Amino acid sequence: MSGAGALTVRPGGETGVLRYDVVADGPVTLRWTWPAEDAVTLWRAAQDSHRQLPTDWGSHREIRSVRSAPVASLVDARSRSLSTISLSTSVRVCDFAVGVNEETAEQLVELTVTDVEGEGFTLRIDLRDQHFADALRAVTAEWAAELGDRIAPVPAVAREAMYSTWYSDHQHVSAASVERHARAGTAYGTKAVIVDDGWQTADTRRGYAYCGDWEPTGEAFPDMVEHVRRVHELGQRYVLWLAPPLIGVHSKAWPDLRDRILGFADADVTAVLDPRYPEVREHLLESCLRPVRDWGVDGLKIDFIDSWARPSPPAGPGTDCDSVDEGVERLLQAITDELRALRPDVLIEFRQDYVHPRLWQFGTFLRAGDCALDPVENRARTVDCRLLAGDRAVHSDMLMWHPSASAENVAQQFIGALFSTAQVSMELDELSAEHQQVVRYWLGFMRDHADALLHGVLLPSRPDARYTQVRAVGAGETVVAVFTDQVVRVEDAYTMVVNGGAERRLYVEGAAGGQVELVVSDCSGREVHRATTTPAEVWALDVPVGGVARILRS
Repeated sequence: MSGAGALTVRPGGETGVLRYDVVADGPVTLRWTWPAEDAVTLWRAAQDSHRQLPTDWGSHREIRSVRSAPVASLVDARSRSLSTISLSTSVRVCDFAVGVNEETAEQLVELTVTDVEGEGFTLRIDLRDQHFADALRAVTAEWAAELGDRIAPVPAVAREAMYSTWYSDHQHVSAASVERHARAGTAYGTKAVIVDDGWQTADTRRGYAYCGDWEPTGEAFPDMVEHVRRVHELGQRYVLWLAPPLIGVHSKAWPDLRDRILGFADADVTAVLDPRYPEVREHLLESCLRPVRDWGVDGLKIDFIDSWARPSPPAGPGTDCDSVDEGVERLLQAITDELRALRPDVLIEFRQDYVHPRLWQFGTFLRAGDCALDPVENRARTVDCRLLAGDRAVHSDMLMWHPSASAENVAQQFIGALFSTAQVSMELDELSAEHQQVVRYWLGFMRDHADALLHGVLLPSRPDARYTQVRAVGAGETVVAVFTDQVVRVEDAYTMVVNGGAERRLYVEGAAGGQVELVVSDCSGREVHRATTTPAEVWALDVPVGGVARILRS
């Protein structure tokens, strides 16, 4: 250890888990090597993790309370954790590096902590032989215990399917289009509409030069109160997008706040506000309160907060904290306190890569990072988020597809998001009859089996290959989604095998020794086969791509 601090070993505790308490008075670096010979990948919280074993010189990642999280797990080819390393929730900012040392063929771990809440932090090293998902669950349980009642409650509706306007409308959104989507979504069982970027500007070029005032454009949204009321009458909650860090040079607020920025994010037309200034936080607090207090909105999609994870100048005159991350937390705390006073079940969406446990105090659901039309990336991102979310609700990136896509292709979009809450962003009124059936079936499937899919024990395989299978074990059923590993182990009385791969032939092990009831359906839920049979040790099944095999053992 180097730096201004003192390290003590915490005695006792779980066998195979090491804990070190560090009292820090300034930056502290912890450095050691570990012979993890069987590792095939390093699981990290970062959205851009590339699933390899990085070198020590290329493994440094700055963790901020608004970006990523202080945890990493070395994983072998059996999806077992060899070493899972984490820091406590008191750490706001650190450099977190785990990488192969070329000279010794060992894993070099180097953690430099530069910003903490309080006087210190805890390093936890879990060396138990266990599935890597169980190791990460133990980390999130530890974080939850540290945060206690500071964790924001998650409203039940946060786990219900929602409609998002982003891919369907982009910045061409309007009150009329939102109400159309809300009406169509109700017919499909969605419970909220998320109105994304565009409501606050008539400029549709996707830039942010006009953001910062957070007032509706009169052309597209002439009466927000009546508009929100009409959406509520359709049975939908209303969630509104804002990007508090960003301020455009064409906003009305720019002249007053132009000297309280961290720098420019988009050429010289969009800047990042400095949350260390009370005046900045007051402006942003009012911007976030107004939609809920004055217009009746049910929640906010708070976006781009990782824009605050940037090199920052020293705190200037008029600031009231040295750390940008502390300033962000003061802002988010004020926002959530005021919003919950207005409505206790307020919805707050954050987006991957805002996955630090410190943000559990503020957000109620977390959406996978943007990956339009990519079910494989949606699968990896939603599973990654689930593994580190604790009890936070996790949503898919918005589902979209081409109008001429096959029914199987549409189903694959939902299967990629199967272990999360779906967000849909298509013109639902314009879907073909075939697509309508697929969408209704999969939204229903995700709703009917939410106990296993959202609340069960999640056991994904092979993170190095972006998860070849994902298993969710619920109280009365197990769901296994097959992607590139076609051999499925059946261990429970009732298992549903979802074919998320490209081949019809699947192979089941563990079902021999008695009769089973088998029901196979295609990607739209239509039953194509039913039988009572006695399986062999290796049982070959014909399951349509995008379809489901239900296996009930006697």
